[in-house]
Amino acid sequence: MRRELYLFAAALLFVSGNLTAGYICDRTAGTPGSLAAAAIVLTCITASVVIMVSSRKLQVSRLLFFPLLGATGAATHDFFRPGPETSILQESRSATLTGIISEGGRSSSGKPFLEVELGPEKTIIYNIPEDMEWTPGDTLAATGLRCSRVENFTPDFDYRRWMEKRTVFFTCLCNSSTKLTIKTSDRTPLRCLPARLRKGFSEAVDSALQGKDMADTRAVVKALAYGYQDEIPEEIEDSFRQSGAIHLLALSGMHLGLLYGILSWLLRAAGNSIAVRKIKSVVIISVLWAFTIFTGCGVSILRAAVMFTVYEAGALAGRDRSGINSMSISAIIITVADPDAPSGISFQLSYAAMTAIFLIYPHLHSLIPVRRKIFRSITDLCSMTVACQITTAPIIYLHFGTFAFFSLLANLLCSPLITVVMALIPCAFAAPWFGGGTVSSITWAISFLIKTFIDINTVISHL
Repeated sequence: MRRELYLFAAALLFVSGNLTAGYICDRTAGTPGSLAAAAIVLTCITASVVIMVSSRKLQVSRLLFFPLLGATGAATHDFFRPGPETSILQESRSATLTGIISEGGRSSSGKPFLEVELGPEKTIIYNIPEDMEWTPGDTLAATGLRCSRVENFTPDFDYRRWMEKRTVFFTCLCNSSTKLTIKTSDRTPLRCLPARLRKGFSEAVDSALQGKDMADTRAVVKALAYGYQDEIPEEIEDSFRQSGAIHLLALSGMHLGLLYGILSWLLRAAGNSIAVRKIKSVVIISVLWAFTIFTGCGVSILRAAVMFTVYEAGALAGRDRSGINSMSISAIIITVADPDAPSGISFQLSYAAMTAIFLIYPHLHSLIPVRRKIFRSITDLCSMTVACQITTAPIIYLHFGTFAFFSLLANLLCSPLITVVMALIPCAFAAPWFGGGTVSSITWAISFLIKTFIDINTVISHL
């Protein structure tokens, strides 16, 4: 356990150094030459060399190397980040552009939009025609667009800076003089394949759950299946946030954990020899990453994928599995791969919850000795929710200024519903093979459970 905590402390310091450097760089964004980032890089490299030399004598001082390494990575990433001065777009009332469609959806006002790749940068085109057909990977040629610099909508959130980290510096708007031409791609770029699969899945959901009265059900199914939340009405999202169950609505590590559990259960019949265990680990890792890529590699689910990969890789190497070590290593890997990840609330909440599950939940679990299985399941769920609240509540309050007092009740009532819904979603697509009656039964069950899910959170949010 001591070794696990040492690695956990190293990961915590690494991420802390990243966040500190990122905060300084964000506060000084726009400084000519990013002097703050350059200063942080030079300072951290110098200090790191000193610590590495002295660490031969002081074992504890090795931990100090990790925050400096994290800060160096964040500052270097910010120093070389492209800025608006590199953009091929500019303020214009009649802009022309050509790019690859990477994604699309609907804005908060309900209008469709497209995300388009323009070489090293991206732009978002709003207010496209409702009847325009497109597929990720297609080439879009547009004339007569009105382009403008990304602006902040509220003083509470630096939206411009957030978009710049996604390499979006200008957004465009269609008007009456705009002409859009779609050229279908003969070969789908590999990077656009997951988006194309998600679009196909979305169309399949729309076809399976038709009708205006099923709009909320369709929106929640898409959110649970691959994290698409743009169609969820604002009032429903607010009720989930106030009830403390917003994490159930978003695609998270819980979904990948459920998939991991199902795969482990299905593969139990294959045997338990050393060769079979290694094959099972390879199969599990492959399926988890296929699902992660399909969903778009969101931070929370990417964290779970990396964590489960490290967890299973330990088994492949003949070592004992360790949840804390897997979590710590995954945090370092994700931070190295994407230095902007730790500044996102998804990363913070995800790792805060996992920390609670590994370090706090076991102690709460042992406080309530219950023998009956059904009551043990309830107490386990309550203990886990309380543990997660201890670590996630401060983060939620810092970001949103609110605290959900009834989140324990919301999670206790809604977690079983979501588990059943996620199991029924793939069944809904396989149901046509068993007849129309099966389709209608599963569709009704999904709709009923999701409406109950929404109603429960609406009631709790008003308490």
